[in-house]
Amino acid sequence: MGGITNDDRIAIAELFARYCHRVDHGDTTGWLELFTPDGTFEVAGVMRLEGHEQVGAMPGAVAAQGNGKWRHQITNIVVEPGDGDDVALVSAYGLVTDWGNEGRPMTFSDYAITLNRIGGEWRIRTLLATAP
Repeated sequence: MGGITNDDRIAIAELFARYCHRVDHGDTTGWLELFTPDGTFEVAGVMRLEGHEQVGAMPGAVAAQGNGKWRHQITNIVVEPGDGDDVALVSAYGLVTDWGNEGRPMTFSDYAITLNRIGGEWRIRTLLATAP
């Protein structure tokens, strides 16, 4: 079983901060840097995107549907070691608010995420968002 260092925890928290900023600001190139080439993004019962071509559509869809006013937050990040030093298992909460509608909450999800370390950087391999 691999270990997770404090430096890993900081890097993983930064990964999710970048995730929120990049999806909210339509930064497709930056967003894709956060995923493995075969990464998946899934909202249970709603959609499943696989690989960079499909996952890369997400920032544009968020910008179009939310008119640039949606904001993502990922909190309560818990990191556990996965199988080997280059795998981490993450549980977190995800909140999306709509600032075109007085900041009202739109969705709240439990996240189950698998990360892989590639070239020294953590990347999202699988992200599953489910309603609590």
